[in-house]
Amino acid sequence: MSRKKEKKVVLLTGASGGIGTVTAALLLSKGYIVYGTTRNLNSAPKTSYHQLQLDVQDETSVKECVQEVVNKEGKIDILINNAGYALCGALKDLSMDLLKDSFETNLFGVHRMVQEVVPIMIKQGQGRIINMGTFGGRFGLPFQGIYSASKAALAIYSDTLKIESHRDNIKVALIEPGDTRTDFNAGRKYTEGFENDPDAQRAVEIMRKEELKGIKTEKVAKSVLKAVKARNPKPRYTMGFQPFFFGILIRLFPYTLHSFIARLYYKVPKKRKESN
Repeated sequence: MSRKKEKKVVLLTGASGGIGTVTAALLLSKGYIVYGTTRNLNSAPKTSYHQLQLDVQDETSVKECVQEVVNKEGKIDILINNAGYALCGALKDLSMDLLKDSFETNLFGVHRMVQEVVPIMIKQGQGRIINMGTFGGRFGLPFQGIYSASKAALAIYSDTLKIESHRDNIKVALIEPGDTRTDFNAGRKYTEGFENDPDAQRAVEIMRKEELKGIKTEKVAKSVLKAVKARNPKPRYTMGFQPFFFGILIRLFPYTLHSFIARLYYKVPKKRKESN
């Protein structure tokens, strides 16, 4: 068997920055053949791993991307679903188009990738799928509720996929980092009413500041590597202060206390201030 065939082939979505870029570079340094994807190859930074164009919202783009990897390598051993973004603003200001767009990337895009890659893994007799979640998928973040909702859906999706895929020797894991020092804020999208909602702006600014002092992207990438290498990966890999704190809160205390602490933490007032 050739050395090329011995190496594991990784397809990683959302590799144009942040956690995706760092994870792709780490896996490459550990001897994996890495294909990282981006929506725009022309503006993507130069990397030492392979880059492919991919829009997870486009079924044709997904099919072409997966097929290109298979044509070049003959297999896909590991799929890492990292593409995603946060949508900020009050739920009352959220249009149906924005809601659908968020789920198209954060959940439906994952499903498109799974539908294309799982049949390949079944034929191979093995495979591994790593999904990128967040602690916000366990706890509704004020003024970032649709992001939390999409990631909560992804968490249940991952748990179920892990159970169903066991029979096909496909291992599934979910990564759940807390606030992370990355360029995530640059990719945020906003509702039309966000600029007129000081409470929403304050809460999102708190999130942004927490991210600036959060865990390093390298720590998240190392957790992904653990999930990739483990003989039997854990269903979920958590890291950072927020998953630890809110995890205890959710398990031990009633939801009334959860929402009260969330309001305090993100400085959501008891009553809306009247505009002049």
